[in-house]
Formats: sequence, structure tokens, C-alpha cells
Amino acid sequence: MSAIAKILSLPQYARNVGRLRFLIAVVIRHGFGHVLERAGLLQLLRMAPGLRADESVANKRWEVRVRLALESLGPTFVKLGQMLATRPDIIPMSLIHELRKLQDDVPAVPFADAERLVRSELGVPLETAFAHIDPTPLAAASIAQVHRARLQTGEEVVLKIQRPNLDETIRTDLELLRFVANQLEERVPEVRQFRPLAAVEEFARNLKRETNFDNELNNIERFTRQFADNDKVHVPVTWPEFSSRRVLVMEFIDGCKVTDLEQLEKWQLSGAEAANVGTELVMSSIFEHGFFHGDPHPGNFFVLRDGRLAVIDFGMMGSLDRDRIEDLLGFMASILMNDPEMLVTQLLDMGIIDDAVDLRALRAEVSELMGRYYGLDLAKVDIGVFITETFETIVRFGVFLPADLLLIAKSISTMEGIAREIHPDFNPMEDLRPYFIRLYVQRALDPQTYSRRAFRVLHDYWSLIQRTPNDVRGTLRRLHAGELSFDVRDPGADLLHQRTERRTNRAIVAASCLATWGLFAWLLPTAEQRGWMSVVTWWTALVGITGLWTGTLLGFSLLRSREL
Repeated sequence: MSAIAKILSLPQYARNVGRLRFLIAVVIRHGFGHVLERAGLLQLLRMAPGLRADESVANKRWEVRVRLALESLGPTFVKLGQMLATRPDIIPMSLIHELRKLQDDVPAVPFADAERLVRSELGVPLETAFAHIDPTPLAAASIAQVHRARLQTGEEVVLKIQRPNLDETIRTDLELLRFVANQLEERVPEVRQFRPLAAVEEFARNLKRETNFDNELNNIERFTRQFADNDKVHVPVTWPEFSSRRVLVMEFIDGCKVTDLEQLEKWQLSGAEAANVGTELVMSSIFEHGFFHGDPHPGNFFVLRDGRLAVIDFGMMGSLDRDRIEDLLGFMASILMNDPEMLVTQLLDMGIIDDAVDLRALRAEVSELMGRYYGLDLAKVDIGVFITETFETIVRFGVFLPADLLLIAKSISTMEGIAREIHPDFNPMEDLRPYFIRLYVQRALDPQTYSRRAFRVLHDYWSLIQRTPNDVRGTLRRLHAGELSFDVRDPGADLLHQRTERRTNRAIVAASCLATWGLFAWLLPTAEQRGWMSVVTWWTALVGITGLWTGTLLGFSLLRSREL
């Protein structure tokens, strides 16, 4: 079955032929019809006959056209663009900077449709839970829209409602994405190194988690416990009894966006304080707790009237285990201490690079990069740009960076950008250098860290000891049955054997030569007494000639080989 026949046979195609035609039309209108041609999808182009690139976008940079096309294609593709914006190992930085501008702002679903979904999800009349729901949404995004509401118990809340038919749309789009990614891998050789099919599968897993509001509810509860003792941070209260996979009820945050400097001034709040709290929040989430906000854009951070920083939208979160945190601390410490040797060693320890990478060249490039920043006024150093450039340098050596590392880089870079926007004199390096070094030293000297490592080592050895008797018994059984043979070869063994033979032969010749000359010296006085015609004289002459011949042969052999 041809590739085209496969996609046309999909159940999703039968139900969503209009969606497929729309996707093709958007691709062509934004000037990317040639991509479909290269992927061998000419038959798909025939589904939109006569369609040409839109003149209004034809003169724009290709990166801008990609962003506009993704926005036109809807929720799945907007989320895809946001995911790709964290992957400098897959796409160029020029496209990443453009994808970070993606607008996740779409027309709202009619309130009647949203209300119908809430009723079906909660299984009870809305009047049971809510005294009032504002039919006009506060915001409408690709995944869900948010309405302000009031519970029967009086609390002001927001009602996050997933868009109807979202699951079906995402399912169809993912099938199409898998198909296109597979075609690109098969037909466009220069794309294979970026593993588009693997990227689509990773995106599908992330999207599945983000569209399940049960996960977001758990994320909020975990984040609440994480910062329970921090009086500068506020996490919204939730109502699990009125929430489900597609509906989420949480506290209404009565504050202003962190970038609303005019309102902060009216409330007599400091932008510098908000910048410091936000940076501390992101850094401690990552490097102390190992659970952090994966999408810290300005719309997700609010400042309350009392100066506390409130965080919303916990759909995209990152999670790190303790070993990864320790690795990342070493990574950040090496950057802040301007130590390229330590950084490359840390990358090796993290398993990001291996011996196949040209380590000398990588060290040289990292050293050159650090040298450009070292000595600058710390206030002028953009740590987000610095980390991004470091990752770009590593990627040039054919290294694929882990998704968690890229998500962390995005979080730090975005938070620093927000901090500089609300406080232009913000100097993150001044605070981050001692913070990371102190944290790194604390972890390095932490007895619990060494006890955990010792426990893991002991556990591994104990497992090895337990398995060894069975492994040895099995090996002996196979050896006894003739099922096991050993073939040990040393590539230099033959050469070593030849050299040993030559040296042995030379030693024998040298010993014979010495013995012959010794016999000649012993016979010579007797031969002189007996005269030239005696048998002793002839034997003496023969021994002398033999000694001369063997000595000459040995000398020529040593001169030719230039070794003993």
C-alpha cells in the first residue's frame, strides 16, 4: 500500500476530510507547498487545486511564515510550536526565537457548548456547585477557556473548561503529524538526523498530559506543598470535588500581571522585589525541589495586593530526580565559575556526550564562548542567552540534549526576561553565582548524598553477588555441554611472536659465535706448534672461518632491523 493510500485509509480521514484539506491549504498559503512535494505528497496537493501562496505573507521571513501557519492550524499545532521552541537541538535558533512569539489566543467557544460540557463532566446540575458563572470568558486559548464564577459557598473562582471535541481534533492532527514525520524521515535525508517521528511521539505524550486536567490538579497540589513555608509565593486553592479530566475549578487570583508596572506603582509595590521573588521561585523549584513550572511566561505570574507572587496554569511542569539535580548544579556551577573543563566533564558525567565527540574541539569552543562573557559587567550578562549559546555550541557537535535540560533552559531564560522587563537594572548573575556555588557545595558536602550513593553501590554489588552463583553455574553447564567456546585474539600477538622468534635466533647465533671464537682462541696456540699441515691446524682454521661467518651474519641482521 502506498504512503498516500495509508493516510487516506485512516478512520480519522474519513471523518475529517475537511480538516486534512484545511491543513494542506494552510501549508500552501504560507509558502510551504514545496515541503509536501519533497516529502512525496503530491497527491495531497491535488486536494487543493489552484491554490497559491498568499501574497500578504510571501515576503515575510520563513520563520515568521512558520509561526503564522501554526497559529492558523489551531491547538495541536500551536502546542507543537511551543514544544519546538524548547528544542535548539532540532530546529535553528532563528526559528526558536520566532516560535516563542506564538499567540495561544483563539476565539471563544459559545458558552452554551462550554456549559454543556461542564454538566456532562460533573454529572450534577451547575446550580448545585455554582451560584453564578460569567458567560464571557476571561481568556480563551487553544486547549481551554476560563470563566469567572462564584461557588454556592461564596468563594470567587475560575472555571477552566476544555474546548469541546478537542480530543478528536488532537487525535486526527497527531495521526497526520506522524504520517508527515515518517514521510520526511524516508524521503528527505537531511531531516533524519533530527528524528522527526521521535519528536512527534514526545510531543504526543506531553500533549496527553497537558490536556488531562487531573494532572494539572495534582501539579497544583504538589506545588502548594512545595512552597507552603514561603510567605512570598501564593498558589491557587483548588476544588477537586468540582473538577474532572476536562474541567478544573480553582481560586480566582485578584491581582495584576507581573509586567503591569503601572498597577504595581499604584499599589506601591516594587518591580525589583517581584523580579527577585520570581527568580528565586524558578531557581528553587528547579535546583532544590526538582519540580518546576515549564511555561513561566508573563501571563502566568500575578502580583497580589500584599506583594505576594501568584502562579497559575500548571499544565506544563518539569520534574527532576535527585541525581539530575546534582548534575545540573554542577553544570550551572561550571558556567558561573567560567570553567570550560569542568563543564565538559559534567556533560560526560551526565551522559549527554560520549567519547565519539571531539572533546578537545568542544572544550576549545566552550572556552571561547565563556571568554566572550568573562570580564563583562555582570549586569550586562544575559544568562538566558548565555545558556542558549552554550547549548547551541554543544548541538553543533551532533549532541542531542535531554528534554528536561532544554525545558530548564527555557524556564530560566523566560524568567530572566520577565525580571529584566519589570526591573531593567535587574542583575541575576550577581545573585545566582553565590546561590549556585553555595548550593553546589552544600550538595557536595551533604552526608545524605554520599549515603545514597554508597547505598546504591552496595545494592548493585549485593545484586551482583546474588546473581553470580547462578551465572557461574549456567556458564559451567554450557561449557560442559560444549555450547560455549572461547576465542581470544590479540591483534599484536603475531607481531610479538615474530619479534620474539627473531630475538631468540639472534641470541642462539650470538652464543654460537662466541663459543666458536672461544674454541678458536683455545686451538690457535696448539696449531702454531703443530705446523700448517697438521689436522689441528685445519680444524682451527675451519673454526675461525665459522666464527667469522656467524659474526658477520649477526652484524648484518642487527644493522638491517636496527633492534636487538
